[in-house]
Amino acid sequence: MPDTAEQYKLGVEAFKAGNTDTAIEALEEVTRLDHQNHRAFSYLGAAYAAKGRFNAAIGAFKQAEQIAPRVASIHFNIAQAYEASGIPNEAEYEYERALEIDPNYTRAREALDVLKKKLGHV
Repeated sequence: MPDTAEQYKLGVEAFKAGNTDTAIEALEEVTRLDHQNHRAFSYLGAAYAAKGRFNAAIGAFKQAEQIAPRVASIHFNIAQAYEASGIPNEAEYEYERALEIDPNYTRAREALDVLKKKLGHV
């Protein structure tokens, strides 16, 4: 059986190649064995999101957030999953968290601006 580093690499490569089922399988195994690997949880969340499994994606991203709460991209990813799930107020909060951590996070700023216009919070 491959070690967690090999499984992680396999999962990331599979995700980047668009093979989300393989990515999910590998990354689920990594997160079972290494509960502190925020990158594995982040990629797992992204793979779930790519499959339209937004509740699972939010769960994985929230695990990543617990491990690394000051990583702006994790909050951005949570926001994207909330938005895709039709939970705009939570998305707005997470975009704002990402921007508190990194005020120059352009993608988060742009996404928040679009969301605020949709919600009439401009």
